[in-house]
Amino acid sequence: MNVPREVTAADIAQLLRDVDAAAWRLGYEGRDPVLDVCDIARKTGIGPARVRELLDGAEPEPPPRENKAREGFYRRLVGQRLDALRRRNPDSPDGESYREIGDEVDLSHSLIGHLVNGKRSSRPEYSSPLETRYGVPHGFLSRPEGDALADHLLKVKEGLHAGAVLEGLRVLGGEQVSLRRTDDGTPSMEGLVEVVDALVARKRILDRGKPDESEGS
Repeated sequence: MNVPREVTAADIAQLLRDVDAAAWRLGYEGRDPVLDVCDIARKTGIGPARVRELLDGAEPEPPPRENKAREGFYRRLVGQRLDALRRRNPDSPDGESYREIGDEVDLSHSLIGHLVNGKRSSRPEYSSPLETRYGVPHGFLSRPEGDALADHLLKVKEGLHAGAVLEGLRVLGGEQVSLRRTDDGTPSMEGLVEVVDALVARKRILDRGKPDESEGS
């Protein structure tokens, strides 16, 4: 069985260079306008201070190899992120109650408490409804920090590349074509394909209306 390679500081550094290059292409002066620490923290579950450390070159913490230690690692990770989620609601300064959360996702309040306090291992049937309730990506509760940050940076890079493609399509005449966007406001790949299709269809119509140059020769 192949063990997935862990994300390293070198991987994060390369992604940051890619983001820098993509940002410069769109006219940004570096990564700062497209990488907000608080936004990254909200979307990955990594604390803001730790996000800064990772962006500055700190080595991501990998899950332990030994089974018992590995289980403890993931219990703590799920507990920390679930506790952070339940404290996001400004109407609940002390955090939403375990009962309130459990009632909404059809899990017992005692199970929610065990998950928050790292006393119970999470399973997909527990984490999926919780992630859905809070509107966070699949895997949010249990993805190690290196994987979570790398995935976020990859999405930022792809969004910037999509923006560059969109700029090119606008130059070619696609500025009046409606465009679907992702939840983050970046152009979706489906939307870009639709713009390309519209431009191709427009060119074909124009080409059919042009006189055949060979007829006059």
